[in-house]
Amino acid sequence: MRSYRMSTNTGHKRTGGAVSPRIVHRAVLRSAAAGPLVCVLVACFESSRMNPVLCDFIAGSFGGACGLLVGHPMDTIKAWQQNSNYGMGSAMYNIIIRNNGLRGFYRGMYFPLLSNGALNSVVFAVYGSHLRYLQKHTRSDRLRKAYWRKHVFFAGSMAGLAQVFLACPIEVVKVRLQTLSFIGHPWACLKDIFRREGLSGIYRGITPMMFRDVLPYGVYMYVYEYMLEIEERLHRLSKERLTGVPIGGALQASLIATAGAVAGVASWMFIVPFDVVKTVMQAETDPSVHKSMMHCFRSMIKKYGWRSLFRGSLVIIARAAPVNSATFLGYEYCLEKCQHLLDDK
Repeated sequence: MRSYRMSTNTGHKRTGGAVSPRIVHRAVLRSAAAGPLVCVLVACFESSRMNPVLCDFIAGSFGGACGLLVGHPMDTIKAWQQNSNYGMGSAMYNIIIRNNGLRGFYRGMYFPLLSNGALNSVVFAVYGSHLRYLQKHTRSDRLRKAYWRKHVFFAGSMAGLAQVFLACPIEVVKVRLQTLSFIGHPWACLKDIFRREGLSGIYRGITPMMFRDVLPYGVYMYVYEYMLEIEERLHRLSKERLTGVPIGGALQASLIATAGAVAGVASWMFIVPFDVVKTVMQAETDPSVHKSMMHCFRSMIKKYGWRSLFRGSLVIIARAAPVNSATFLGYEYCLEKCQHLLDDK
């Protein structure tokens, strides 16, 4: 995303290596469900009408698939912890394995694998578009530099807002499948929710999702960009994107992975209670049990104590680092390929 700062100079041309395709390709190709995504990537790479928004869209999809494949097992553990009174002990693992074997940790992954790419496409496309717009309409280079971080935070927050309305139905289906509230295929689950609970059932938990996603996405992008700036200074790199300079591929990958990991952890540190309430509301099939976000907060504290609002926090923090490392590695690698095609036109 360092490229957005450079995008005002249309004559800029980057050189140098990219992150090794093995880092991201193997993870995606292991899943048959990712086949259509790979086909779309290949087709778009060969297109002669590439543009920055399309690059963001494709790269976000690819990065999202990479992150999901890394993080879904821990996401399943998190969902079980948040919707039950189990800790990190063996009882929870035994229940998951007893019901579905080791495949239970990947239960409900097919639907988010297909949809997570779309979510990240929206996030990065909206983020890139807003950031480019803000930078373009800032009067001078001095002001662009002065307002850069504010622009990053605002663009990230807008991206978080945009994806919430698409993410909520996906989260509801995923949580129902993970916690065994529904046994069946994702599309059957979605239709069953709509038939029984209507549109409000599909968008249950959207209020805590707003608190969880809108401003934290601004923090997420801000910390990522800030970490890249620190790494640029530490390694005495120029102010280009790290994936665009002629240094070793392993160093490029490690710097991007570190920045992504720190950004992921930072964005999750203070929003765990909202994620817990979101999961509890979405797992419940009776809409009268939790009438609102605040009602769910109060009932959980009354029944289980305030510590219940931090269920699964260790898993969330532990999951955030590898997932966001994989997401940004996939995103930056794919974005660089797209932008090289743009530069060659």
